[in-house]
Amino acid sequence: MDFGYVAYTSEKGVLKGVIKAASQEQARAELLQQGFRPLRLAPAHHLPTMETLFPSFFRVGTGEVVRFCRQMGTMLGSGASLVRTLEMLQGEARKGALRGTIADLQSTLEGGASFSDALSQHPKVFTPLFINVVKVGEYTGRLGPALDQMADILEREQEARKKMTATMMYPLGIMGLSMLTLFVLMTVAMPPLLTSFKQMGAELPLMTRIAISVSGGAQENFKTVFLGIVAAVIAFSLLRRIPRVRYGIDSAQLRVPIIGGFILSGELARFSRTMAMLLDAGVSVSSALQLGVSGCKNQRLRKAFADAEDSLLRGHGLAEALKGHSVLPGMFVQLVMIGEQSNSLRRTMTDAAAAYQKQLEQRLAGLLSIMEPASTVFVGGIVFFIALSMFLPIYSGMESLK
Repeated sequence: MDFGYVAYTSEKGVLKGVIKAASQEQARAELLQQGFRPLRLAPAHHLPTMETLFPSFFRVGTGEVVRFCRQMGTMLGSGASLVRTLEMLQGEARKGALRGTIADLQSTLEGGASFSDALSQHPKVFTPLFINVVKVGEYTGRLGPALDQMADILEREQEARKKMTATMMYPLGIMGLSMLTLFVLMTVAMPPLLTSFKQMGAELPLMTRIAISVSGGAQENFKTVFLGIVAAVIAFSLLRRIPRVRYGIDSAQLRVPIIGGFILSGELARFSRTMAMLLDAGVSVSSALQLGVSGCKNQRLRKAFADAEDSLLRGHGLAEALKGHSVLPGMFVQLVMIGEQSNSLRRTMTDAAAAYQKQLEQRLAGLLSIMEPASTVFVGGIVFFIALSMFLPIYSGMESLK
């Protein structure tokens, strides 16, 4: 944080300037250490920057956090101090958002806080899982390996998101383009042709009458339909904030064919990966389970894992509580049971993460193999319908002229 000051020295007289510090007390202490006698000290006010006005466009991305972890792990492994490492990374940071975050971390560390406490001041950049892994690394003296391990986890999640985006991009793009083409044809191309069809006086085919009705409805009710869609999206977003409604929506999502399988595989892979990493880092099962539950986005699955956490705290096993939730696959419950009985929960969670990650990728590949031809048929059907609705009246008109 920047603090503006007015200070006095016997050599230079009254001076004005700006100093960076974690708090006003720290800024005052640094000025006194430099031989300045502060006359006035207050937080500096700057004009809002683009990063302040539009933070979502300048946020620290997952790739930058991964690179930060890798570089931190390498530097700490070579024997560099934490503050020295942050200084070097700050100079090499490509984007201002990351550079500012590293500067704040360094300032907080110099103020006497631990690295995990410094990270906790940036919740939009570092997740609770990240902070707890770092905290364990600090306690065990293995901060470098802990950061490398966290980088591995973030890379896997990033790769999974990229694969899903790449898989869905082509079919969704084709369908979106076809809907745009249909809208332009119905609102721009069809109206002039309708006038010509009416002048011919020929009876219009059924297809053309349907196209005319759709085109007229699209023109007359465009604003109403658009506002209705916007209102529905806003209402859905607000309703999802109500716990009971969100729980019901998340439960319904798991029952939807294809989509439910994607959500279930992704959530189980993430939960198992988190558990395996935390147990490998030396975190207790109860703490690891608590962090795993907090990272679960689907409320139905979160309740299942929260019940397992309560069962563990009461002295019972995890598998016993998980059995009562039919939403969880039997294989997952069996893996947890085997891990508990053989005292190898970390290994079984690693196996579960790999199995469900592979299952997710297979589901994506299967969906792509279905959606590519389906999107082609969908677009072809729209083009065929529009072509017939336009050319049949022309053909009928020419026949009537004969």
